[in-house]
Amino acid sequence: MFQSPSTVSSAWATLRRGFLAIGFFSMILNLLMLAGPLYMLQVYDRVLTSQNMDTLIALSLLLGGVFLVTGLLDLVRMRILSRLGASFELKIGAPILASAIRRRVQGKATGDSPAADVSGLRDFISGPTLIAFFDAPWIPLYLGVLYILHPYLGALGLAGALLLTLMALINNARSADVMQDAAHARTRSDSLFTSSEQNAELVHAMGMTGDLVRRWTALQHTAHDLKSKVSDRLASFSVMSKTIRMALQSAMLGLGAALAISGEATAGVMIAATIVLARALAPIDQLIGQWRSFLAARGSYKSVRALSETYPQSAKRLSLPRPQISLTARIAQAGPPLAQTATIGGIDFALSAGDVVAVIGHSGSGKSTLAKMLAGIWMPQRGSIRLDGTPMAKWDPAELGRFVGYLPQDVQLFDGTIRENIARFSTAIDDAKVLAAARAADVHDLISGLAEGYATEIGHGFHLSGGQRQRIALARALYDDPFILVLDEPNSDLDAQGELALRNAIGRARARGAITFVMTHRPSTLEAVNKVLTLSRGTQTGFGDKDDILRPRQQATVARPAAQHLAMRAPAAPTQEGATQ
Repeated sequence: MFQSPSTVSSAWATLRRGFLAIGFFSMILNLLMLAGPLYMLQVYDRVLTSQNMDTLIALSLLLGGVFLVTGLLDLVRMRILSRLGASFELKIGAPILASAIRRRVQGKATGDSPAADVSGLRDFISGPTLIAFFDAPWIPLYLGVLYILHPYLGALGLAGALLLTLMALINNARSADVMQDAAHARTRSDSLFTSSEQNAELVHAMGMTGDLVRRWTALQHTAHDLKSKVSDRLASFSVMSKTIRMALQSAMLGLGAALAISGEATAGVMIAATIVLARALAPIDQLIGQWRSFLAARGSYKSVRALSETYPQSAKRLSLPRPQISLTARIAQAGPPLAQTATIGGIDFALSAGDVVAVIGHSGSGKSTLAKMLAGIWMPQRGSIRLDGTPMAKWDPAELGRFVGYLPQDVQLFDGTIRENIARFSTAIDDAKVLAAARAADVHDLISGLAEGYATEIGHGFHLSGGQRQRIALARALYDDPFILVLDEPNSDLDAQGELALRNAIGRARARGAITFVMTHRPSTLEAVNKVLTLSRGTQTGFGDKDDILRPRQQATVARPAAQHLAMRAPAAPTQEGATQ
């Protein structure tokens, strides 16, 4: 579904007033740029013939004042563009980040870099390329001045401008697709580099360094080949345009000289026409030189606009009261957003406040998929999960998130302080709730023992062990006493002390009326639960009180070896031949 207008196009529209100011300054600047040719015209045609020094001094002072005003206006124009670029980045940065998060949740990440696209657009707005676009509409002004000086001079200037414009269009047609392919290849190589570095320990332990280096090198070769192809084409056009521009200036000088010899123009006209032509062709020359920047900005604009339109912010939903009574799950079919087939189904259970459920199953049985459903990350294709009778899909995602505590298998902490991480980077951090969450996760003493305590910065060379990260993430999940607590393999990196802290945290959550789900393989965690849900191949195979579900499983576990032992000791059955005898 597409949203109209998009966030990006709306943000671009807000720059209109700034662009109008830039257009006004560009008009004044381009008019003042005629002062130089007029000065040369007066010097050659009047001052040199009259030998009047006072006139030369007056004209020079006047030209100096014009140059001063021109410099100030150009400085103001550049400062306005710089602020427009920053304003545009601020307007679209947050919505694009939110859209990128929604895309990742739906499993549709494409390997591009929205942050780089936003930064590229900011640099384009603030850079010289956009200035060339604002100067280009004034090319007819300079061509008109050339025509006033002499029609032949105007015709030569028009022919030169048309030739360079045609070259720019051909340059665009030949370079756009190749540049897009080069950017895609570079994104793939950068992604491999980043993922290899982030998983350095795994890569080193499994001897994958050499193979990954070779693969990255191959991707780099592809990217460099495409980049070289683009560079060669752009360089060829740049050199050709520079050569043609120099030839046109020489031709203008020669034509002016011929007209002066024939008496149709003066020497001042010859010099002034050359300067005017150079100014007329300057925007085109700048655009050809900066064409790569323009193509990159155009690609970035298309990318971020498509992202914002494809994954728009959902409309604000009715604010619902905090759930505090029950959770009911009836899932006929569900799975990851991009899955071709459902990965879980046949889920049917109901829970009341204070229930703690252990979700048990082999790897691939659907525990993590169910965890994401219970945390509100994914929604069932058929069926629903209801809180106090209301389907999760009806809740506003931001409000629902305040009632959910989620601890995934892959624990990630964000750039910021431990205090901010536990408080989920809330704009209004409640320190009492931060301390309560840290104590509930039994991590307060650990944090207090750090040099900076809760103000310790994560991601600035400070290293935490896997167990420490998991316990801080558990405190984040417990922040503000969520009604639903989903813990996916919460003790994978915990030692005995950490497991005890986990069981205590689950007990406190149960005491205050939270509904807790623990996806686990470890029997020690089962001590804290009162219900068990078993999964096999994505299907619910059992649900009920812990003793009712685990006792038959334990009996089966004990009975299976005994049956095998008896079978080994039993005498062999007589064969048919022996019976006959």
